[in-house]
Amino acid sequence: MVVTEGTLRRQPACESAARTCPEHSEVTPGVMILPEAIGGSLPLAVVACRDDLAGRQPGTHTGPFRGNQSAMAAGMATLAHVRGHRLVERAATLRSRMLSQLRGITEEFLSIREVRGGGLMIGLELVTSAASDAAASTSPGPTHDPRQAAPELAAAVQRECICRGLIVGLGGRRMSVVRLLPPLTISDEQASAVLERLSDTLTAASRGSTRQYLGDPTPHAHHPFHSHPDHAEQAR
Repeated sequence: MVVTEGTLRRQPACESAARTCPEHSEVTPGVMILPEAIGGSLPLAVVACRDDLAGRQPGTHTGPFRGNQSAMAAGMATLAHVRGHRLVERAATLRSRMLSQLRGITEEFLSIREVRGGGLMIGLELVTSAASDAAASTSPGPTHDPRQAAPELAAAVQRECICRGLIVGLGGRRMSVVRLLPPLTISDEQASAVLERLSDTLTAASRGSTRQYLGDPTPHAHHPFHSHPDHAEQAR
């Protein structure tokens, strides 16, 4: 959470490939709240503020979870691990690689409107493809994309991912964005497996009951995301 000029915004930090998200937008926050991940599942949150705000309203706030020494040790260890293993820089590198490969899918599946993200927080926005041909045939210049959010398709993709041992979330407009939130410690091999299973999922969905949403990619076209035809069955 970031407070700047009286506005409270939720901005997850390291997963966005910056130590704090304001580094992306070049703002200087007055107050930052860093909960959850810093404690490694232990009860810990950090409230950081500028020096000129620290003593503005002195007082105390008590609670049953304050001063938990185990949580404090976990927080210090977390910060040391992030710095020592350069996880922020690694997240930026993996982001570029994953986004590049994921955006290649948009040329095959008409119902992927956009692939976007910051760091390792990546989303694929899914839409209906019924109007895609009409949209593509319009004259050059700014146009309005008439395709609608496809929450049913997103839910189907999520189910197919789970069948392949891949956990993804849903969010965005009408829950039509498939969200990838891998940990900062993910290995190159694991990242490749995520992308391969996601590609298999989209291919399987296009052959099933969700064909009307995804469109039908060329059956034998080679794509760097397409694994061996038998891989999907083996993954099950």
